[in-house]
Order: sequence, then C-alpha cells, then structure tokens
Amino acid sequence: MMLSHNPYYAEHRIWNKTKDIPTFSLVLTSSAFSNGQKHIEHYIHKGLMTRLEGVQPLADWIGQNVTVVLETLLGYVADAEKGSDQWGKTSFQGKPSNDLDNEIFYVGTVTPVLHYCMGGITIDSEGNVLDENEIPIKGLHAAGEVTGGVHGNNRLGGNSLLECTVYGSIIGKRIPIKKRMTNVLAVGNVTTADVSTNKLKEITNDALLRHSSEKDCWVAIHGDVYDLTEFAGEHPAGAESIYVLCGTDGTGAFQTVHGQNMLDDFNEDKVGPYVGGLPVHTSVPIHSMI
Repeated sequence: MMLSHNPYYAEHRIWNKTKDIPTFSLVLTSSAFSNGQKHIEHYIHKGLMTRLEGVQPLADWIGQNVTVVLETLLGYVADAEKGSDQWGKTSFQGKPSNDLDNEIFYVGTVTPVLHYCMGGITIDSEGNVLDENEIPIKGLHAAGEVTGGVHGNNRLGGNSLLECTVYGSIIGKRIPIKKRMTNVLAVGNVTTADVSTNKLKEITNDALLRHSSEKDCWVAIHGDVYDLTEFAGEHPAGAESIYVLCGTDGTGAFQTVHGQNMLDDFNEDKVGPYVGGLPVHTSVPIHSMI
C-alpha cells in the first residue's frame, strides 16, 4: 500500500493527529498576480490568500526576520537577472520589483494533501459496478474518483474531471431520473408554480434578501436570480462558497471562476430577472475583499 511507509499509519490505519502538519508559505509577487489574477482573486475571496504591501508585512506574516526575507528576495532578483542560480534554475517567473518596500505580495499557507486516489470500485465501460466475479450489480453505478482501473497504473494530468464527466454522462443517460416536484409555495411575490411554468417575475432587492439562508438560498448572477438551495450541496468547490452569497448579487465571485455561458445549465433554477441593484455588503469588487 502507498501509505505503508508511514510507520504509525501502517500500524494503526489512521493518521497521528498529535503530530504537526508540515506547512509552507506561498508567496506571489505583483507580476505573478498579473499572470494569474482570476485564480488569485478567487482564492482571496475564499479566504485562502491575503494581500500584503511591502516586505516588512510579508516578514511579519511569515514569522521571519525581515533582513532574512529581504536578502532572500534580493538574491532571487539577482539570480533572475543573471539567468541561473546555485541549483541550476533558469526560469524565473514572477520576479519581485526592485522596490520591495512597495511591492505587493499575495500569500497563503500550503499543506500536503491527497490529490487523487487511483484505486476504487471496479466498473465496466457503462459505469455499472461489478462484483467480485466481475458481474454487474443491478442498479448500482459509479463514476469519478470512487472508481478504479480506468486510467491503468497512472492517469494523465487533467483527466480526473474528464473521468467524472464522461462516466457521469454515460450513467445519467441510462438511468431514469425522477422529475423535480414543484410546490406552490409563496416566496415574496414569486411562487415555485410561476417558475415551473416559465412565468418569471422581476426580483427586487428586498425579495432577494428574504432568501439568504442555507435552507433557502437565492443568488443574483449576471442580471438573473437563481435558486441554488439544492445545488449548493452538489457544488464541487463546497457548499460554503455558495452559502456566503445567499441573498446577494454573486456576479463578481461567479465570474472570477466561470464563464457566463455556464448559466445555461441552471435555467431550471432561474427564479426571474434581478432588478433590485446590488446589496450594500456585496458591492465591493472581489479583489478588494481582503
């Protein structure tokens, strides 16, 4: 087994939670930010990265003497200008500016995690789960990382999501899906009956704010309001990133990660056009939420 090299895990089959988890400081410069702005703003929005101005705040955040940090950064700049360092590195992207007192840094903490698990349930080409005799188990299907054997000994980079999409589509087309039931429940000046018959009504700011809980979550995106209550639990990035937007205009957060054409998949969740303007607490741009 891959994890058997860890003596404690090999003996107890659980991780030793009393030991400190090794962490590393991720430091990006303003030039690195310009190359990956969309992703960095997304991480800032999720609270995973922080914007710092100047080398002293950077040293304070790392917990290191500012002289050591300054010497390290200046050494990196010198090596970049020279074209190589003592370890043979020849690529120096994201070089900091010479004015380190006014340089903008974007920082976060990195920890080792399990990125992808190769092993899992055995399936056939149709996504049917197979028993120990390789006979399909009726009514049981699997797709994605829970399965094993799809990629052989190792997978090609980028194929994890593709695996989910391909087998999810194959299975989804073969098994019956019960249509969503719609109840005539009053929600402001809109009912679910109106939504189900495509009689969409304009949603005001007050109406949007009344649906700002985890059990009743409406979000305005690109001029329309969507009921994301059920979808939140299925969101690949986690429900919390949906819940923080409940009852607000989430366009800024949405467009840092997704294109507008993705909303075509949520037409059934559309409540109506948003005419209320931005709620006060979400009117600031994502990159300033730090």
